[in-house]
Amino acid sequence: MSHPEFASHRAGQPSVDRALADARSRIDRLDVPSLEAELGFRLAEVMAFYEGELAHRFPLSFANARRFLTQLAEQLPLSEVGTFLLCAQGCDWRTTDYFFDEAYRGTLTGRLQSGTLPLFDYLFFFVFPGLRATYERFGIFQAQIQSRTRDETCLASLPCGRMRDLLTLDYTHIRRTIRLVGIDKDPAAVDGAREMAQGVLKENGRIRSEWHIGDALRPGLTEPALVKAFDLVTSNGLNIYLTDEQCVMFYANVFAALKPGGVFITSHLVPPAYYQWDRVNRHHWQLQALVWKALINPLWESFLKPAETVRAQLERAGFVEVQILPDSQGIFPTLIGKAP
Repeated sequence: MSHPEFASHRAGQPSVDRALADARSRIDRLDVPSLEAELGFRLAEVMAFYEGELAHRFPLSFANARRFLTQLAEQLPLSEVGTFLLCAQGCDWRTTDYFFDEAYRGTLTGRLQSGTLPLFDYLFFFVFPGLRATYERFGIFQAQIQSRTRDETCLASLPCGRMRDLLTLDYTHIRRTIRLVGIDKDPAAVDGAREMAQGVLKENGRIRSEWHIGDALRPGLTEPALVKAFDLVTSNGLNIYLTDEQCVMFYANVFAALKPGGVFITSHLVPPAYYQWDRVNRHHWQLQALVWKALINPLWESFLKPAETVRAQLERAGFVEVQILPDSQGIFPTLIGKAP
């Protein structure tokens, strides 16, 4: 069965120089009043606020909107995550993993304190509400998965990336065995997960692991098919790049891979209308919205949907008792469905 490639698996990404040139060209052609009308705020407001926040640390001009945006764009390649977003309009498994890597975050905190942190590492990891919600969502996943780690169960991560979601849990209470399964379309991601797993497996001999090259949009996920194989499947960062049709296909494939009573834990970005605005820093959100719209145009922005829509798609795939667990800002809710 063939299917269209989903957006996060694009080939032919432009070079950094080409992507930066394209960004400058877009800024030159930008209709600022139309952009302000679409965003719902004036760029002058953003520049006035951030002049006090950023002018003393970064080479930015706050007198002219186009110059401000151009200088922001020129700061993107100084950040590894910023570079990838500029070129790919999304995150791969490596860049996604940075957001949950405590050692990496500690390095960034040290650079922030020493005044050497690039602008976009500062914005991505310490300012933008969407990325803060991503970090919080990971914690929600961890708590939900941890509470379901039991002897003789099989847990899968799809796509696994470095499989930090499973490999950083506490398994010291396991007395017999537990199986951890990583599935990813990218062989390099599977290799990264296998490498990260080495230390965990060495510390706890009761953990069994296995790895598969697989496709979330393929019935059975792998060859041979994985049917009623798992007690729990966790997935984050994939469905935000999928169309509604692809989401239902993905959820149905996961449903078929779960044992009766198995659990699927996933999440989705929602439109701003559904945020808990009393808990969102509007100044920070405005700069994030401006960067997304004017500089990066992330692919996930085309696939935002309310959590209730995701619940309905999960139920259409067969899941029951679907729960919605919002993060504190209501930006990246977690959804948990059960296979009857």
